[in-house]
Amino acid sequence: MRWPPEPFWDYSLQLYQQPGVEAACLELQRRHGLDVNLVLLACWLGSQGIALDPATLAKAERAAEPWRREVVGPLRALRRHLKVALADPEPGSVAEGWPELVGEVRARVLALELDAEHLTQLCLARVAGDLCAGAVSGGSLAGANLGVCCRFEPRDRAALTTLLSAAFPGSSPAELQASLGWLGH
Repeated sequence: MRWPPEPFWDYSLQLYQQPGVEAACLELQRRHGLDVNLVLLACWLGSQGIALDPATLAKAERAAEPWRREVVGPLRALRRHLKVALADPEPGSVAEGWPELVGEVRARVLALELDAEHLTQLCLARVAGDLCAGAVSGGSLAGANLGVCCRFEPRDRAALTTLLSAAFPGSSPAELQASLGWLGH
């Protein structure tokens, strides 16, 4: 597959591989039911000096939501189902009889899920492409962008700090905490 170049996707792959980021994103996703791609978008825009506004966020959510619901969600559900089937196969089931092959199918579903996520990010980047840089890039702006993304709670502070620390390793702990000042205590 020939993917168009997309800096947001490249940024997301790099950030997601940083220690603790995957766990932090999945924790926020589980707690709030949000799309991790929007969290990554908030950080990426912050790194580009672009403020995320509620109208653009709503436009991005409207553009990506049907794809997430109709494609990404079912692929994720299938991948998780296959994981469970492999971990505890029913007697006489396909998973019990051919676990290696079921594992290969699961790996292919994972690859499709990642491709579907890639398309989600292309969509989000296109919507955000109308925004102009105008702010100082960095953790403070990314923190403000995250505040637009979701009504995070004080218990999310550790996950958000992990995310921002990985995204902006040059920022001091005090700067990162200040960027989450909207979070409360």
